[in-house]
Amino acid sequence: MEGGGPVVMPSRVVASRVPAVPAVPAVRKRGRPTADERRAREAQILAVALRVFLASGFGGATIDEVAAVAKVTKRTLYAYFGDKDALFVAMIKDLAVGVSLDAATDHGTLEALAANIIVRVHSEELVGLHRLVIAESVRFPELPRILYTHGDARHIARLAEHIRAERGTEHEALAEPLFSLLLGERHRRRLLGLTPPPTPAQAAEHAEWALGVLGLARRR
Repeated sequence: MEGGGPVVMPSRVVASRVPAVPAVPAVRKRGRPTADERRAREAQILAVALRVFLASGFGGATIDEVAAVAKVTKRTLYAYFGDKDALFVAMIKDLAVGVSLDAATDHGTLEALAANIIVRVHSEELVGLHRLVIAESVRFPELPRILYTHGDARHIARLAEHIRAERGTEHEALAEPLFSLLLGERHRRRLLGLTPPPTPAQAAEHAEWALGVLGLARRR
């Protein structure tokens, strides 16, 4: 996906105009980084990558630009993530975990998951990413598949697991309609820039409404 002609996004933003992020933690000068150091460094690089992709578009962003803003070498980026395509996939996966936790670490409820999906998917970062994918989908048709597979499909699967565990297997098929209701017209207005991101209270109210529409509200 590195190749292609003119970028279908706003003019490329140089590294100095990409929003600042905390510096990537320094690694000990001798020896390999510890597991914690590597995880911290990867997280910081992925945060930088998101800002670079949003500022420059997928077609305009380069490994050189990400490395410059993150203050790491290209060799480090290639060692951790591979090429730009692989970096984009890693970034999507990292963002998705922040929306719906892995089963092993998710100890919340269906209501909590639904509200968190609303907060995160309607956030400035993820709305911006959604716009980017739509804008560049003709030139880079794999981007929508990556976003859906590692984002929406994951969240629907996690909703299904919660519904099965908390409401019964007979309601599991409602996971996809529930996800649609958690986005709906409100998400379309967010994509068009007509409304601000929801507050946590508004997200909880939206989630409760969506669960109620499908008969999944918890009985009081």
